Amino acid sequence: MKRYSLILLVLITASLGSCKKFLDEKQVANLTQDYYNTEEGLNALITGLYGYARIKHEWDASGVRLTQTETDAYMHSDATYSTYTAARYGSNVSTIATNVANYIGAPNNGAPPMGAYPHINNCNIALEVIEGLKPGRFGTDENYRLQRRGEILFLRAWAYYLVTNQLGDVPLQLTARREDNGVYYFPKAKLPDVFRQIIGDVREAYAALPVTVTERGRVSKLAAGNLLAKLYLNRAQAAAFENSTEAHLKMLYKGNVSTDLDSAILVATEVITAAGGAGGLAPDYWTLFDPKVSETNPSREVLWACQFDVNLSLHNRFGNRSVNYHVGNYTGGTGVSRSMAYGRPFGTLKPTDYGYDVFTDKVNDSRYYKTFQYEYISNATGSYPWSADAAAWWNANKPATEPAVTVGAPRATPGRRALIYLENQPAEAVDSARAMSQPYQFVVRWIKSATTGRLYYRLNYSQVSMGLTTGVNWPYLSVKKFVDPLRGGSADESNFDNEQGTRDGILMRLAETFLIRAEAYGRKGQYANALADINVLRQRAAWKAGENRPGVLVEWEPGATALTAAEKVAPYPASGSSYNTIQATEAHFTPGTPQAAAERYIPTASGKQDMFIHFIYNEKTREFLAEGVLWEDLHNAGILFDRIQYLNQLASSQAGLWPVAYNTVAGNGQNGNGKGQMRKEYTFRPWPSDFLQQLTDVNGKPLDAETMKNYQNPGY
Repeated sequence: MKRYSLILLVLITASLGSCKKFLDEKQVANLTQDYYNTEEGLNALITGLYGYARIKHEWDASGVRLTQTETDAYMHSDATYSTYTAARYGSNVSTIATNVANYIGAPNNGAPPMGAYPHINNCNIALEVIEGLKPGRFGTDENYRLQRRGEILFLRAWAYYLVTNQLGDVPLQLTARREDNGVYYFPKAKLPDVFRQIIGDVREAYAALPVTVTERGRVSKLAAGNLLAKLYLNRAQAAAFENSTEAHLKMLYKGNVSTDLDSAILVATEVITAAGGAGGLAPDYWTLFDPKVSETNPSREVLWACQFDVNLSLHNRFGNRSVNYHVGNYTGGTGVSRSMAYGRPFGTLKPTDYGYDVFTDKVNDSRYYKTFQYEYISNATGSYPWSADAAAWWNANKPATEPAVTVGAPRATPGRRALIYLENQPAEAVDSARAMSQPYQFVVRWIKSATTGRLYYRLNYSQVSMGLTTGVNWPYLSVKKFVDPLRGGSADESNFDNEQGTRDGILMRLAETFLIRAEAYGRKGQYANALADINVLRQRAAWKAGENRPGVLVEWEPGATALTAAEKVAPYPASGSSYNTIQATEAHFTPGTPQAAAERYIPTASGKQDMFIHFIYNEKTREFLAEGVLWEDLHNAGILFDRIQYLNQLASSQAGLWPVAYNTVAGNGQNGNGKGQMRKEYTFRPWPSDFLQQLTDVNGKPLDAETMKNYQNPGY
């Protein structure tokens, strides 16, 4: 890492972080920093600060890797990541250390998003100018000045929030550096001091910012309030860790303010009220992510989103890279060719088994089928052929409306179903002959031999074992929230290999505000109030009367047998709202109830209060899977390690926690044991070696080995 990673890195262009709908793309060349002392220059600098909003979605997987995985519910498909190997996670020269280097400020910051500290320094420059010089309108319109100042404070605080999530204690830089003087003295501030600063900054931003903004992408009062409520909640979550004997928990301590839960409730309530209450939520969960709707008419539920555009010149380098990482391979033998509609099948990230199982009612909670790409339609020839046994079974058992098939003919034909998925349990195992004899690929987690009764875990169409550490990780049921049919700037299929996503990246939603308030209520023991907030989201999650369930659900989900006769007839319309079936009650987190058993609580959640906290994070997973908030939320709650150990088989070092299959594949398949090397210290990241070697003391002298060792986080 070059020496300027934590100091000045100001780009003398007004195009920094260009965001659609409000950012001026005017290039300003051959100027000095004096330009920022003008009204035009200061506005350009503030506009440029929004480039950092893209950090979770743009930096060549670094943001995604740090904020999405590895959790209880989401992981890399590459086992060297998902099992927490030392080369990926275990040292200050591991892959994750490189990602952290980019995150805090890497040497190629000539293209946004900048790392945290160059961004923070630019915020400090903007604050100096807006508070001291007050050029032009900033000196004549105090409301305007305070609003823009609120944006700067918010954007600086958000950067500190993200980087402290990763590293804990960090340098707290509040004054601008405009030149490199050769001194790189950046002592770490204690996390309580950092939180005291950023809570104060966000409170000021919350007071100054407007409820609504006319320029899409700018921070509003509602976004600031959502972050402020979350900061209060995070500090309250860790208040009891001050004297913990567990280093990874003690590092989370952010201070102890007795009113934090009340403050979280108060601010969240103000945000929810100003946003329209339950009416501020998108009526249909899928429309939040459906690019046909979300890009042209985004829901007001989205409190803040980073901006991307079909005009690729506005991206500077990457575009929204998240659109590439969540799609598994759907082409192998399926009769489905790569298409813009389904996305580029990089196969980078995927759910864990728990990521599917946390949806405890896949029939009545619509979020499951609105989250995952459960079905692919053939758009090409070339699917794998009918074998003699499969053709014989199909012809003997097929529905009367379906045609007979012949041996050697392709199974999937253009325009018809080519690939579907079923995430079932061992007790729900599908007969192997039935699963392997459909006119499409049927990817089932558990099948049972029709002849021996043996249970098999994840066999592909060639009966090769998939998943875990077998080396065969596809096809798998993928999250569809990021699919971008305009990747590369248009829907033209010739753009298929272009990695530049054009979709805006959702950073905050009103649904999160409801769950922040629910958690704060529940931590105070006010379960009725907490459930009221949770059930606002469950009412939205329910299938509505007349809304069509997917055919895959009705045909294959074990729970679909409870549907009415009318609901089992295509196009499978719901006969009424399914809310009564999925309504949350205290039974869901009361020990000994069937509802609590269905939630699969980990052993460390033994009492009602513990179960409530884990129930909230189960619900957050159902609501926010793959949206970039779950890692930081589980981490700040102090439950990331425990949930990984008991729920994520790939990362866990626990033995005997999972069901055993017949196809154990020399220990790489489903033998019931964890495959990973997750350690408690991995809940915080390492300071990169290159960064540590660049640090100096206050006089510019390089740090000695012992001082660098003390600077490093525990365990690295």
